[in-house]
Amino acid sequence: MRTTIVIDDEIYEKYKPLVNKRKLSRLINQLLKERLEEAKGRLAAKEMREGYVATRRERKALNEDWDEILAEGWE
Repeated sequence: MRTTIVIDDEIYEKYKPLVNKRKLSRLINQLLKERLEEAKGRLAAKEMREGYVATRRERKALNEDWDEILAEGWE
């Protein structure tokens, strides 16, 4: 896909001597891919934390229910 992007002059001047102009697209694609993978990992970690918290709440509620049921038999 072709698109137009704006690169800060300061960044352009720093990268220019390091990367052939024809390889700019490849560099940008590689960097975007890396950043997307990092974001995907952060999202997965966040969802896992939320799942653990929800599971902990559910277990606590179930344990409280069982405590009530078990206590009834001992009275």
